[in-house]
Amino acid sequence: MDINYDLYKVFCTVAREKSLSAAAKKLFVSQSAVSQSIKQLEKAFDAKLFDRKSRGVELTAEGKILFEYADGAFSLLESAENKFFDMKNLKFGKIKIGASDTVCALILTNILKDFHAKYPEINIQLINQTTNQLLSQLALGEIDMAFVALPIADEEKFNIKKITDINDCFVVSGKYSHLARRTLNLKELENYPILMLDKKSSARLYLDDFLLKKDVRISPAVELASIDLLTRFAEIGIGVSAVIEQYVEEKLKQGTLEKLRLSEPIPKRAIGLVTRKNVTPSPAGKKLIDMLR
Repeated sequence: MDINYDLYKVFCTVAREKSLSAAAKKLFVSQSAVSQSIKQLEKAFDAKLFDRKSRGVELTAEGKILFEYADGAFSLLESAENKFFDMKNLKFGKIKIGASDTVCALILTNILKDFHAKYPEINIQLINQTTNQLLSQLALGEIDMAFVALPIADEEKFNIKKITDINDCFVVSGKYSHLARRTLNLKELENYPILMLDKKSSARLYLDDFLLKKDVRISPAVELASIDLLTRFAEIGIGVSAVIEQYVEEKLKQGTLEKLRLSEPIPKRAIGLVTRKNVTPSPAGKKLIDMLR
């Protein structure tokens, strides 16, 4: 049956108020309009829904059955509306973000701290994986956004917004500190124990590609999954660590690490925010993107 939503609304209001006049006041319409709506609904069902009493109305047996289900439906709609506006007003919702440990440390930590302080009811889920893994999850809709090193493959599938530039560098301490006193030829790096991220990381792939183009061939003495460990190993003098300059900025200022000066500086890389094309972000996701701006 194709029955107007408003007729059900009037019916449920009359059933709750047990009065046509009281229902009219609540709906901000005339009593005659309420009465007419009930007549239309009774005609559509070919059944009497209310018995008129001296002090109002009372549901018939058929009316009680209809009200039981119609009222439940309206309660669900009201719950949906409340949830909708809670989400819109950032009192409810979640964001699934993909990023590497490095990006979390460089970009997301302070942003997420501020976001959580303003919108504590939003559930933030953070996924740490490689760029390729994150892009695969993003394409499948398993995460809402990803912060990755640029450029990326299949750019046409995504919206990409550059967030910042980062600088790769080599740092030393202890018995290798003397290397920071002069400018090194890239080829000289082959003579020292080099500590690098594992081969799956975008940082490692970028650095390998740069060095290979310069005919510099390095077999890392140590490969790690964490830039934090690379930093610590450099601090205790294990070798020459390939890190991101912004990540060790404080340690460089404090002098616990020293940056190597290279004859050919490593070109900057960009970090970008990647989202799916033609997919509207949730209110929480949109607010986070706005904060990044």
